[in-house]
Amino acid sequence: MEHAAHVWYHERVDGLEAKGWTRTSVFMRRLVIDAQAVVIYMAVCVLIFVIDLFTQGTAERLASPPYRYFYAKSPRSWLCLVAHVVAHKDWAHLKTNMINLLLVGPAAEREFGTQQVAVVGVVVAVASALAHMAFGHSHSGQLGGSGVVSALILLNSLGAASSGRVPLTFLLTAVFWLSDEVQSILTRDGVSHAAHLAGALVGTAAGYAIHAGRGRAKRDPNRRVSDPFGRTRSAKKLR
Repeated sequence: MEHAAHVWYHERVDGLEAKGWTRTSVFMRRLVIDAQAVVIYMAVCVLIFVIDLFTQGTAERLASPPYRYFYAKSPRSWLCLVAHVVAHKDWAHLKTNMINLLLVGPAAEREFGTQQVAVVGVVVAVASALAHMAFGHSHSGQLGGSGVVSALILLNSLGAASSGRVPLTFLLTAVFWLSDEVQSILTRDGVSHAAHLAGALVGTAAGYAIHAGRGRAKRDPNRRVSDPFGRTRSAKKLR
């Protein structure tokens, strides 16, 4: 089934063609939205960045607060537990995260599915916000998609994994990535590395959980099972 974003896009192209924009529509039909979750996430991040350029403060208002500034009765505090991953402090911050996202996100989405990647992103957002509250600086907020990117880096390296087996490429990725994160933590560079580590843990857990669900489906294709994110369906559809 085509992605909803892909269908929406081609409906807009049909509208241009109906208005006589033939050459433009022919060119646009060659474009394929191959990673719906990644593209939508990037679009939101860029939109928030542009809004912040004109409003000066939008990104900071979306930052996940440290524990001492989290107010349980404030809707904004709860919103920021998730919204902080779409806000970035400057162009360099946004560009770095988006480039890394494009390198690993589409492959992870093709392997694990759009809905799974979207759910992983939300879980990473909450987990990294809680990690910042527990281990981050007590007077500064956290923002940016680094945790989501970290999760997708590890998730992407688990594409060939299976229950009880560890891909060598995943192990190498984890070793080199973790060594760099630990070194950065020791230097205290002002980056929330707790968010990176939280994202990596969520990505790793999600990868093995999805593969475990697929393994159960292959062993008994006629029974109905719940996938790692709680949706119940025929095991045949999980192949």
